[in-house]
Amino acid sequence: MSFSIKTFQKRKTLTKEAVMQEIELGSSGLRAPQIGFGCAALLGRTGRSDSVRALGAAWDEGIRFFDTARTYGYGESEGLLGEFLGGRRDQAVIATKFGILPARQPGWKKLVRATARKVLALAPSAHKMLQKGAATQFSKNQFSVPVLQQSIEDSLRSLRTDYVDFLFLHAAPASVLDQDDLMEAMGRLVESGKVRVAGISADPDVVALALERGTPPLKALQFPCNLFELSAAASFSKGGAGSYALVANHPFGGVARVQQCREVLQGLIAKPDLDPALKEKLGGLEDQVLADVVLNSILRDTGIHIVIPAMMQVKHIRANVQAISKSRFTTDEILRIRQALML
Repeated sequence: MSFSIKTFQKRKTLTKEAVMQEIELGSSGLRAPQIGFGCAALLGRTGRSDSVRALGAAWDEGIRFFDTARTYGYGESEGLLGEFLGGRRDQAVIATKFGILPARQPGWKKLVRATARKVLALAPSAHKMLQKGAATQFSKNQFSVPVLQQSIEDSLRSLRTDYVDFLFLHAAPASVLDQDDLMEAMGRLVESGKVRVAGISADPDVVALALERGTPPLKALQFPCNLFELSAAASFSKGGAGSYALVANHPFGGVARVQQCREVLQGLIAKPDLDPALKEKLGGLEDQVLADVVLNSILRDTGIHIVIPAMMQVKHIRANVQAISKSRFTTDEILRIRQALML
């Protein structure tokens, strides 16, 4: 069944939109629920109809933080998000990125992408192979003032807005922190109102360096964080990141990490001294339980404000939202689980 933005707009008037508790995102002045929607797959591995369906489900569940980039969806994700948010831009928090440029796509490559989506649907194991091919369509490490200026204008045009809430340096190396002209240009974008908060999206070691230096105007940090890499988040919270907006991506860490998590939790369940109430809550480690463990172990008492799981299926969106809004685990139980996972 085809699912369009107009279909969603008509249907949403009949849907009671979910309300999740919002939190302050550092000292940014912005607020949002603690789960965000990652837009990397929009018009990438997922076609338009399924992409819109996922956006609609996320909105209905109360998600208001949307994380995109110039390259997502082969350069088309921002445009779809902007179209979707038409008429409700002021209710959303939009984060985008620059520093990786999408290549111009001739018509025949769009047909190839459609074929690739069908292959992925039939053989999910082909994802890594297709990712390698897609990587050749991007130009990375494009951190210059002209690229920044052109990129933000392109983003604003695609997103159909006159400002973005967050602008992140995308997959930035440590060397970018020494580019004073670039940092000054980002600062001017904040002063102009086109960007509300400037930040960096990078590996934890680069993010830690940015935090250590206190590089202005960067006031938001985005980094990968899964259950087996929680030490970075702990170091950020101890390193004076209280005024920064902290955003964690890739929380499930891929298929291998999910399987590793299941194995560790099965070992925890088997312990004779485990509290019976916790053992019952863990149960058979159903997908809903695993989502609860993963997302709350990352968010609970770590200082991280937003977590962005990859979720394009409606059932996954609902499970992840429920995990955060109606967690079955107490804070002490999450601590016990986290300790087991960090062994």
